[in-house]
Amino acid sequence: MTEENGILLDGEVAVRGDRIVYAGPSRPEGTWSPTKKLSGNGKAVLSGFVNCHSHAASLVFRSQSDDGAGGAALYTVAFRAEKDITPDQWRDLAVLGVIDMVKAGITTINDIWYEPEALAEACVQAGLRAQIAYKIFDVRLEELYRQDYTRYPKYGEERLKRGVALVENWHGQKGGLISGRIGPHATDTCSMGLHKEAVAEARRLKVGCHTHVAQSKGEVDYIASEHGKGPAEYLLDIGALDRNSVVAHLTFATQGDLDAVSRAGARNAHCATIYPRRGVYPDIPSIDSRGISWGLATDWMMNDPFEAMRNAMNALRLRQGTFEALSSKQALDRATAASAGVLGLDRDIGRLAAGYKADLIQIDIDQAHLAPFYADYASIAYYARASDVVTSVIDGKVVMEDRRVLGIDEADALAQVRRHLPGWAALMQKLGGTSHPGLCACGHQ
Repeated sequence: MTEENGILLDGEVAVRGDRIVYAGPSRPEGTWSPTKKLSGNGKAVLSGFVNCHSHAASLVFRSQSDDGAGGAALYTVAFRAEKDITPDQWRDLAVLGVIDMVKAGITTINDIWYEPEALAEACVQAGLRAQIAYKIFDVRLEELYRQDYTRYPKYGEERLKRGVALVENWHGQKGGLISGRIGPHATDTCSMGLHKEAVAEARRLKVGCHTHVAQSKGEVDYIASEHGKGPAEYLLDIGALDRNSVVAHLTFATQGDLDAVSRAGARNAHCATIYPRRGVYPDIPSIDSRGISWGLATDWMMNDPFEAMRNAMNALRLRQGTFEALSSKQALDRATAASAGVLGLDRDIGRLAAGYKADLIQIDIDQAHLAPFYADYASIAYYARASDVVTSVIDGKVVMEDRRVLGIDEADALAQVRRHLPGWAALMQKLGGTSHPGLCACGHQ
């Protein structure tokens, strides 16, 4: 994703320590004296994907909100179930989620969820670069489906305290592989006072915030009824929106909201795989016209950057009625360099260029669904799959080789999650989600 190089048919990348020292046409034999050499035969090498909004441990909700009134299921199933998932279960889910990210070619995540310390530990094990925030709110999420916004100040303060402790303990750890953010969950789930406190702590700690903004009609309606404006307008008015803010979604943002995001210099995480399932889509032309920085993200349950690119291209071309709405090259940029910019990391990751962090992946192109491989941007953006990623290097270390994540035992991680299945299936069915009664830990009846 560098203009000067574009696509090279015979290139190489040289890494020293955690940085790229060369990325360009192949050099004469003997130029380098590598301690390790990764063959490029039959492979494409590109910058690792940067996932600027994720919930790695949310895998528990797969298939629970994909059909029907999926947006409503966020409130009726997910928010009501989250309180019943134990810390140990979140830990097991986080480990599996990290494996899922690495195997999909994602080399950096920006995550906000429960048990963030466990996620940080899993990321260190796997070698995955991560910005992590704890999910802060002062309502009972399980009561929002009936529009109960009763505030519990002590509850919110406790969550903020833990979020601050996470940043203090983990920010900059492992040579900067792990960094922290403060995560006020959403504009409607944090009271004005809690949101202001959270942003003040983020500024004191010199980190950014990570917040859901205009993600649902319920959120927008609540903020309008309470404050007479849109969610982003509200955040700007209370001083809780700035250039270090990552705002996820903007699905139901008004033009006034987009003006507020633009004025604040905040950055947007665009989760292209989720929106078509809901039958709604953010107003990207208006976002672009205001110069708002945005990158691609997976959100939850399907951590596949290739699907995110295809969903974005197809949805925007259909919505705008032109094939020029988002090109394959632009989609790849949004999933790498632009997403790095959303996280404030665009000087370090997102490109294969000298001086950048050595975060790169290899894709096996010698496969039926990719052949003949014409080496165009569309060859990757439209035809490659997450399962094609065979190698991942993060921070100069090989973290996946031959599709095996080196730091975590995948079979054990799957077994740990599988043993929770009967309880989760019963919980989902109780809340109106989807499951077959009597599922056992092996996944069969």
